[in-house]
This record gives sequence, C-alpha cells and structure tokens, in this order.
Amino acid sequence: MDYVVALLPSIGLAIIFVVVLRAILFADRRERAAIREFENEMDNSASLVAHEDNTTRRDNSDSAN
Repeated sequence: MDYVVALLPSIGLAIIFVVVLRAILFADRRERAAIREFENEMDNSASLVAHEDNTTRRDNSDSAN
C-alpha cells in the first residue's frame, strides 16, 4: 500500500501532463485547419480578382477597336 501512496503524485502529474499536451495538440490542429481555410479563401478571392481584371482589360480592348 505504501507503494501506491508513493506513486500517486507521479501518476497524477502524468495524467495532468497528458491532458495538457492533448489540449495543445488539438488546439494546434484546429489552428492549422483555420489557417488553411483562410489561405484557400484568399487564394480563391485573388483568382476571382485576377479573372475580373482580365475580363475588364479584354472589354476595354474590344471597345477601343
């Protein structure tokens, strides 16, 4: 029984360590997913702006001729 009492603080700290580490890893995973989603939205909006810019240039060049 003395061994169990002696090991309880170490076991408690190990459990707390695992819980904190899992929280950090899950937060990192969510942050990376949010950044990836943001970058995809920015890429899509940039391609739409570039497409609109090309369309505007094409329309202006057609009207000049």
